[in-house]
Amino acid sequence: MNILLIDCAFKKIEFAYNKKGNFIILNVLKPGENADSLVYEIRKAFDASGLDFSEIECIGLSNGPGSFTGIRIGSAIAKGICFAGRAKLVELVTIDIVAGKFKENAGGKTVKPLIYTYSSGNEYYTADYRQSGNEIERISDYSIIKSADLESGKVYLINEKPGKELPAGLQVRDLSGMTNAESMYALTLKAAEEGRFSDYRKSEPFYMKEMLFRKN
Repeated sequence: MNILLIDCAFKKIEFAYNKKGNFIILNVLKPGENADSLVYEIRKAFDASGLDFSEIECIGLSNGPGSFTGIRIGSAIAKGICFAGRAKLVELVTIDIVAGKFKENAGGKTVKPLIYTYSSGNEYYTADYRQSGNEIERISDYSIIKSADLESGKVYLINEKPGKELPAGLQVRDLSGMTNAESMYALTLKAAEEGRFSDYRKSEPFYMKEMLFRKN
């Protein structure tokens, strides 16, 4: 399957194209470039590689939570490509993407990605995960947690520097130096194989849907 991956949920904006299991394009926008230039960069990368948008069979979209503006722009680009061609849309929860980047052994500890909400309450979007063989699986609902409620004995994952410093003494893994593409590809491929596609005509960012988050 030919899959285009789009991630504008963080300050580091990425896109990638995997053609039948091989990454043909793997790009990160330069510092200072924002999501507004993404469609131009995708077009340029496709042209340079001799590819055409008509080849895209599926789009894996990082659909939040994260940067409100970035996610909205990424969503608009993905929807436009789906509308213009035959690509199907898979919406990925950004928390799952960060969890999928964790490769080390957690030693049986709960793994918790943290995505800063940029609210005045110093809160994070999160969920609990555990390792099962070579995979990591979610074992809790998605939720919002306050910084004061973070506790030792768990492994916390961040994909960019949070707006405020995390409490001292926590086990924190900074995964920002790793690409999101491999995790996104694995999640997108699994969703596509299971037929879990979104209706691009009605899709919206994850955090705007009712009852998906609850406060701890």
